[in-house]
Amino acid sequence: MSDPRAHLESLREAIVAASPAQAAQWLLLLDKLEKDLGTLSAQRDRLRQDVEDAEHARDAANLARMKVMGQLNTLQKTLAAAVPEVASSKDAQSDAQRRVEWLLKSDGTDPAAAEAAKTAEMEAPMPGRAVLEAVIAGDRKFTKAQLEFTIAEAMVLTGWQMTPLELTQKGEPWLADLILQNQSAAV
Repeated sequence: MSDPRAHLESLREAIVAASPAQAAQWLLLLDKLEKDLGTLSAQRDRLRQDVEDAEHARDAANLARMKVMGQLNTLQKTLAAAVPEVASSKDAQSDAQRRVEWLLKSDGTDPAAAEAAKTAEMEAPMPGRAVLEAVIAGDRKFTKAQLEFTIAEAMVLTGWQMTPLELTQKGEPWLADLILQNQSAAV
């Protein structure tokens, strides 16, 4: 698509070649049109930026929602692993409350339950503090799901300035440190 301003300039040249009275009238209209075109162009640019900002805000909100859902899911799975004695039902919240009650009644002294909870935390799709610290220390790597989530979160934290490939090339310890610093700043 050609620049409409070039067409306006061609028209301006043709008008200048016309009779003086006609040319003056046309040039006034053309000046007004050119000014309006500049205003519309600036508005379009602002709208594009607004759309981009809204998309980034939407993506950040979606990531925050996914993070909360991931935390809730991890907590429920951790409780299920720690207290297999309490059967699961269709109501996850009720199950979690019954499992917490069971832990309180048993004084939370079951070492197998603690180990199951730790394992569930380390394998959760959304990496927690223990996973991030272990990755930074070089003691482990992210699981595939953890890496995908971490890259998505890092994209939001860097303001979409880096691609997933660029983030991956920074290395898992760098990603883990970025996420951990953000978690520390949020507290």
